[in-house]
Amino acid sequence: MMASMDASTLVLPALIALSLLAILTSAIGIVFQIRRERLPDATRYENVRELRQQEERILAERRDELSLVEQKIQERDRLIAEVTAYEERILSLRAEMDDLSSARMDIDAARREAADVAAELAEKQQHLAALEEKLSERQQAWDSIDQEREAKERAVEQAERRLEGLAADIDRLAAERLELDGQLGPLRAEREMAFKALEEARLMDARIAALAVEQERLLSDIADASALKDEADNVRASLTQMRAQAASLEEDVTRLSALRAKLSAETGTEAGPANDQALLADLRQLPGSLAEPAILRARKREEADALREVSLYLRDLGLKYPDRAVKAFHTALKINDYSQLTVLAGVSGTGKSLLPRRYAEAMGIHFLQIAVEPRWDSPQDLLGFYNYVEKRYRATDLARVLVQLDPFDTSGLSQGDRGDHMALVLLDEMNLARVEYYFSEFLSRLEARPRQAEADDSTKRSDARIPLDIRGLKQQLSLFPSHNILFAGTMNDDESTQSLSDKVLDRSNVMQFAAPRNFEKPPADARAQRPEEGQSFTQWRSWLQAPDSMSDQRRRHLDGHIGKLAEIMERCGRPFGHRLRDAMLAYIANYPKDRNGQGDEAPLADQIEYRILPKLRGVDLESRGQEFDDLERLLRDLSEPQFADRLADLRQQQESGTGLFVWRGLTRGE
Repeated sequence: MMASMDASTLVLPALIALSLLAILTSAIGIVFQIRRERLPDATRYENVRELRQQEERILAERRDELSLVEQKIQERDRLIAEVTAYEERILSLRAEMDDLSSARMDIDAARREAADVAAELAEKQQHLAALEEKLSERQQAWDSIDQEREAKERAVEQAERRLEGLAADIDRLAAERLELDGQLGPLRAEREMAFKALEEARLMDARIAALAVEQERLLSDIADASALKDEADNVRASLTQMRAQAASLEEDVTRLSALRAKLSAETGTEAGPANDQALLADLRQLPGSLAEPAILRARKREEADALREVSLYLRDLGLKYPDRAVKAFHTALKINDYSQLTVLAGVSGTGKSLLPRRYAEAMGIHFLQIAVEPRWDSPQDLLGFYNYVEKRYRATDLARVLVQLDPFDTSGLSQGDRGDHMALVLLDEMNLARVEYYFSEFLSRLEARPRQAEADDSTKRSDARIPLDIRGLKQQLSLFPSHNILFAGTMNDDESTQSLSDKVLDRSNVMQFAAPRNFEKPPADARAQRPEEGQSFTQWRSWLQAPDSMSDQRRRHLDGHIGKLAEIMERCGRPFGHRLRDAMLAYIANYPKDRNGQGDEAPLADQIEYRILPKLRGVDLESRGQEFDDLERLLRDLSEPQFADRLADLRQQQESGTGLFVWRGLTRGE
């Protein structure tokens, strides 16, 4: 949103400034007209030529300002579209996170409730155990009291029987008293004994009364024990209820865990080693593009011999590509350290897609063609996506190629040893969709790769690794686009396609195929023997030349020409930086030299065509006539008269049309 606001704030002052300038120009014109009408004819038209030139310069300046405003408007529209796409993506992700958060909150709440119930259950169980222990002690005391009471009851019964016997004896003695008055002495002694027995009986009664009190106390304790027993029964009932509640909560936890597992399986947030194989099964598959060639060339061959074999292969197939075009395509692929993409542009049917395919076949490189669709808007369209219905990652052939040809096996999924093989990936009709949407991040990863000489350092490779969004994996899986995988693309010049941004142009060589003038049909029976052995990346690397290997004199000579180009582009409002300059030097250093000792003029002219002219698309020809004149002069200094004439012809045609420059390509002879 900030980007769109910035663009809007820039456009409004520009429009106001243009309106004020137009009003001021009209006022000046009216004043000038009035004064001119008052002058004689000789004086009136004295400086008309100078005034015309002045008006033309003012008009050119207004066109430049209008061009800048249009560029800012286009930039604002692009930023608004990108922000809208990002906001929709963020809303979608937030919705998914909200759904998952509610389930997680339910599970956490159930867990907390289960933990509380478990703690309460443990506390109740401890209390019940204490009550049961206390009840056991009371029961033991009760049994001891019962035993003591029974013993005392038996003693009381014995005392009562004895008292009954004593009472009978007293009656008998009273009856016999009269008869035994004479026997008073013995009877008095017996009387004393009877008094003593009565005393003992009284003591026994007191003891019986004490025992009765003790019995009442014991009965009270028994009642208390009964109350404790009732309380224990209540605790047991509560415990039974709590156990049932705990069982219900355990069922809820089990159900929620099953729901969580189901949600995790549907969203891919959890997985284990058991289903990792199923998740990655599609990514592990060997793509058909790697079937041929199956083995690498064992014999060493020179770069010139390899290019000669490519030319013979194309000739046998009846394909007529200029030798310079084949060399240019080959060199553009070689310098993927500096230029990560080679684009073949032109009208449909000019052989743009055929050249990469036949070149790969002849060179012994695996070839993968990817048809770009208009709906593509993210890197997932290139590498694949996680399928929530199938619970697995649906990989593309490009992702499988990156896995199998990675010499460092970054993903750990490589099947066999193909790290020294090479592959050419062609994005066919790449501008049917906006390249910035689906390929921008991928292009940045390619640029972030370390130089080929430093690629063995895993730390330096980390920034270039491309993470894959595979739900269910415990560890992040990523791919490394190694230098042995080359990237090219085709573009059709028509109204259904999108133009390339500066980011893509700065990282690409754009080979523009001119519309054909002679329509020769290739022979119907044209055939060629495809090589059975593949090109090894180790040997390919031996063909590379570092720009630093140039001599100082050669470097100064090239820097002089590149400096002139930089000045021309600066005046055209399309400046370039160090990245493009380094890529141009790398192209020149790696351009295959012929046996005649060809100089640097041809590869430098190629870079003007493939890198400079695409950046001049849409420049006003009338206001930038001097700059184009300087560019034509530079081409003639490089011994490129055919190129300079083609540029002049296009300028003449387009000045009478839209007035804006568009490079339409150049067909060179052998």
